[in-house]
Amino acid sequence: MGLVTYLGSNVPLEELQKMTQGAIHFTEQTSDRLARTTVQHHHLQTHYVYEIELNGQLDDLNPQSKIETPVHYEQARIALQQLHTALKKVIPTGDIAEVYICWFGDEEEDALGEVTLSLQEDDLPEVHTEERYLIRFTA
Repeated sequence: MGLVTYLGSNVPLEELQKMTQGAIHFTEQTSDRLARTTVQHHHLQTHYVYEIELNGQLDDLNPQSKIETPVHYEQARIALQQLHTALKKVIPTGDIAEVYICWFGDEEEDALGEVTLSLQEDDLPEVHTEERYLIRFTA
């Protein structure tokens, strides 16, 4: 059982992996179609759902990680910025992209929180996440 990051969008995003030189990697090693469908129906408002891996785990964007594991916190900040920059290039104005983080097997559990970030902004605010967390990007 591991942490899974799901990315939802209303446009196909397969080219995102190439655009980011592998900083965002699409994978289906951990989850299965049922898990992606469950996340899509319970948490996301998008047509497409992908399982992705980033260079940092987004659940490390929390005050505890910032203090106890600052390297992981910084890697998570960089991963969030890379994702934000890439999505800014491919999500049409007026549309959204969503990221949901949870442990594999917890896809049906209620989310513990969410945040909305604008793709129009260059600088990201400080974001505090945890497991079972939704990050929505608005274009």
